[in-house]
Amino acid sequence: MKSLAIESCDMSFEAMIAQARLGGSVDVNAGWGQGRALFGGLLGALVVAHLEGKLGQQGMSLNANSPVLRALTISFVAPVEVGTLEMSSEILRAGKSVIQISCTLRQNQQIVLSALASFGAARQSSVVVEALPAPQIGEAGSGNSFPYIEGVIPEFTRMIDFRYTGCNLPFSHAKTSHIDGWMRWSEAAGITSDAPRLVDLVALIDAWPPAILQMLGKPSPASSLTWTLEFPAIDDAILSSKKNPWWQYRAQTESAQNGYGHIATHIWRDDGKLVAISRQTVTVFG
Repeated sequence: MKSLAIESCDMSFEAMIAQARLGGSVDVNAGWGQGRALFGGLLGALVVAHLEGKLGQQGMSLNANSPVLRALTISFVAPVEVGTLEMSSEILRAGKSVIQISCTLRQNQQIVLSALASFGAARQSSVVVEALPAPQIGEAGSGNSFPYIEGVIPEFTRMIDFRYTGCNLPFSHAKTSHIDGWMRWSEAAGITSDAPRLVDLVALIDAWPPAILQMLGKPSPASSLTWTLEFPAIDDAILSSKKNPWWQYRAQTESAQNGYGHIATHIWRDDGKLVAISRQTVTVFG
């Protein structure tokens, strides 16, 4: 296995997030690729950073009493390459408790990503349904690591520390189509924040390969078509956690046929608190 040098100045997650918060353009750097496109989780994180910056510029800074991100829907319109991304957004409506914002990413004057986000403030309600409990998969960080193999494994995976528990690796001709494991940033990502942020969680959620790939017997292309994220307890789920914590991950394929897979994913904090629900429609060419 060949070890590649990481030049943080050339591919810093922190630098790209900072650019996105300012609005305008972002220089998307090498080292975050997956096949012919860039890592979708990075793009999702850039969208979130851009929208948080937009709210701040509009005097809607996120604090304890402000709306927080409740749902985000992303359509991956075209592959994004290394280079400059133009980011634009529009507040569609700002109500008493909910703000709806659209975001568009362009590259080479073409739309490559379209997103719609809903920020909502907490409100009183008599309806309380307990969140789905975290399955027992062992201690945080337990399981088998996911090694980086140049030319075989997507380049961006060097930035993530994966731990598989009780599931199969991609292209292993498995009979099952679910994934259980743990995830966090690796040292290569160069994360400097003292506490996990929403942008960190969004990027990590999309880092895993589509669960259906483990059913294939040889490498085959696949890509995300649409991605929906929901955050049921984001008010305190992020800020109360420790620096670069382990997040528990479970993905289950609900249906796959005719070259499309539909995958539902849940993410818990290491103490079992549900923090995110993710759904993806993926295309697979095998």
